[in-house]
Amino acid sequence: MASTWGKPVAQHAGMIGDFVGKHRFAKQLLAGTAISFAALMIAAPTNAFATELTTHSEIAQASAVFDFNIGVQSLNNALLDFAQQTGIQVFYDTAQIENLTSTAVTGRMQAATALEQLLDGSNVTYRFSNENSVTLAIINAADDTLVDPVLVEAQANNPGDPAATEGTNSLTTTVASVGSKGNETIRELPQSVSVVTAKRIEDQNFQYLDDAMRYTTGVQVLTNNNGRSSIYSRGYEIDNVQTNGVPAPYSSLDGTSPNLAMYDRIEVLRGPAGLYGGSGEPSATINLVRKQARDELSGSASVGYGSWNHYSGQGDVSVPLTEDGSVRARAVLSADYRESFVDVVENNNELGYGTLDIDVNDDTFLSVGLSHEHKDMVPSNALPTFNDNTLLDVSTSTFVGAKWNTFDNTSDDVYLDLKHQFSSDTEGKISARYSVRNVNMKYAYTRSAAAADYTAQFYALDRHVDEDAFSTDAYLNHDFDMLGYTQTVTVGSDFRYSNQDLAYSNQLLGSYSIFNNDLPEPNNAITNSQTTESSQFGTYGKIKLQTFDDVTFSFGGRSSWYNSIVTNNLTGADTSNVTEDAVFVPFAGVVYDVTDDFSTYFSYTSIFEPQNTTTTVNGEQIEPRTGKQYEVGLKGEHFGGLMNTHLSLFQIEDQNRAAQDPSNTSFSIASGEIRTRGVEAEISGEIFENLQGFLSYTYLDSKDIDQSDSDSYSSYAPKHYVTSWADYSFDQGNLDGLSIGGGVTWSDHFSYNNGVKASSYTVVDGRIGYEINDNLALALNANNILDEKYYSRVATFRTFNFYGPSRSFFLNLTGKF
Repeated sequence: MASTWGKPVAQHAGMIGDFVGKHRFAKQLLAGTAISFAALMIAAPTNAFATELTTHSEIAQASAVFDFNIGVQSLNNALLDFAQQTGIQVFYDTAQIENLTSTAVTGRMQAATALEQLLDGSNVTYRFSNENSVTLAIINAADDTLVDPVLVEAQANNPGDPAATEGTNSLTTTVASVGSKGNETIRELPQSVSVVTAKRIEDQNFQYLDDAMRYTTGVQVLTNNNGRSSIYSRGYEIDNVQTNGVPAPYSSLDGTSPNLAMYDRIEVLRGPAGLYGGSGEPSATINLVRKQARDELSGSASVGYGSWNHYSGQGDVSVPLTEDGSVRARAVLSADYRESFVDVVENNNELGYGTLDIDVNDDTFLSVGLSHEHKDMVPSNALPTFNDNTLLDVSTSTFVGAKWNTFDNTSDDVYLDLKHQFSSDTEGKISARYSVRNVNMKYAYTRSAAAADYTAQFYALDRHVDEDAFSTDAYLNHDFDMLGYTQTVTVGSDFRYSNQDLAYSNQLLGSYSIFNNDLPEPNNAITNSQTTESSQFGTYGKIKLQTFDDVTFSFGGRSSWYNSIVTNNLTGADTSNVTEDAVFVPFAGVVYDVTDDFSTYFSYTSIFEPQNTTTTVNGEQIEPRTGKQYEVGLKGEHFGGLMNTHLSLFQIEDQNRAAQDPSNTSFSIASGEIRTRGVEAEISGEIFENLQGFLSYTYLDSKDIDQSDSDSYSSYAPKHYVTSWADYSFDQGNLDGLSIGGGVTWSDHFSYNNGVKASSYTVVDGRIGYEINDNLALALNANNILDEKYYSRVATFRTFNFYGPSRSFFLNLTGKF
């Protein structure tokens, strides 16, 4: 990738044991972990990083003035001092500058000037990639050519996460870890990637994952109570949600959509991701990146109040535990209590998170974290329709359910990340996560259409879930020289295990008016109880080959071993036992750098999904569904990474779907195929000085190609969907410190299986913020300013037809130190 660089000046560039003994897949877990650790004995590469520098990108931090006091010392220590005194992220390879010495830099000057003095006399060049980060690279002394820099783990004040978006004050980023192993520039990934940065989370007051996903390119949110919404992409529900690249248990029904207070950013890779994701839907992968501890004392606290008695408070503090900050800790506490625009409904959430980060030595980083989240709700499954599938035209505040509706979810998680730099060209990482979930819910809902007098049949669901899960992933990256270029190979393996106990009953209450919430509470006797034990082990590999200056090929593949057993706890019999051995999914991609700003790409990706509950008339298990995708796109990185653009076209073929056997209607045959085609476009980042924005457009068309009615398949999603946000910050005169933001979301009409249909809608949001001083800020967010009345989700005639939220306001006061 071509780039323009600054002045050349340097050379650079007891729980697990109990868990294993408890479950029947202990041997598989031990084998998976052993192979994961063994993978770390193989060699692998580091990722190249380069983007263009323009005067536009230097306006921010490069031209900012600081007071410097950096003495003559090793270049590595001098760069750490530079990062500490400016807050600028510095990306460089410590191994390649270990013998270099800096010059002294003292006095008040611009960051770029100080960096030139610091590196004077060496063969290192620098480049500001955005307003808060600078990357160094080696100048080859033999022919004065630029050697691509290496992106490594070194960031000002946040050594554990060099790609952290916290503090960048940007709606975009050039780096992501989803879709790869380790951080990689988004332009190098031959797939569609979007990142919701810390600034977007704060500016738009996203408090839960489903809040943020409503404003993410190519993603649709099927509304439910906070934390229980279903999230779809490219026509399929997203079932691959990760934390720092490790799969996490996720179920929209059970309310596992997390509070965002403990995360720095949200990375979304759209399309099938079987290479690193294993089995799943051909939808997308969501990677939630944890906040890491900073190496200086810092923190924030906020309190807020809004419509419908919405109270919110959050505290976040980082503390260095050693003088040099090599051992540091961070804690986050969050409480959110709210009623709803729907009568009776309540949503309460409490979160605690802590992480201990340790720089064991110059080459090894260890992070151990834990979190506890509790959700307490009065839920509603929303409205039925009339018998002819016509949506009800009632008040948006209409509550359908009973006063005794209840939902309680507790989630406890332990995290571990261990990274090691074996040499300048080989790095490895091991990650693990252990999760415990307890869910209890009981609520009344409608299971019939509403009659003309608004009466319907009500049922009561009583459901209890206890789940524990373990996931681990280990990989190596290794760089090597071939064909005159540096190539990269990645190898690794992962293992995941879950054990879920489910007990439930569904009881008829009778026929009542939908406006009556004083329903009799039944004492449900459990009628169904089952245990599902599942495991999956996989090995993967990928190679990136550069054969020409501007062309990079990627080839990879994964083999997976999958097993799932469902046991009826009332009879003791196994009702399902599915095993898939050595299922192989390939991956291929190519990226061509057309210009300094633009790259075009093509990729083929695939995935598989076992069909655990479907059998043929002969009692045989239906083979797994397969999803494959062809995607072509154009990515742009402008003004040194301050603004990014993306356009993609894709086709997904979902094959081998279980369909009803026409000769034996109680059984299935593998014959169905869904074809989904779409277009996605995105612009994010700094449009002009002080003006940042985000704009996305999604087109989606899904068809059941085996049906004569080509429009017989619907994926809930509208054909056309647009979302936008812009924010302007004043920095001069009487308006200094004021910021004004706003956005528009427009959805085309949509339907559920061509039955229940919803009209198109437009929602306008806004924000006014004011920085009272350097440490204190006030913001007022307004959602659905025009008070649009619309359905944000439709489903069957029985239930799950949700109005979108009516107009609301939220005032938030934040202090930082």
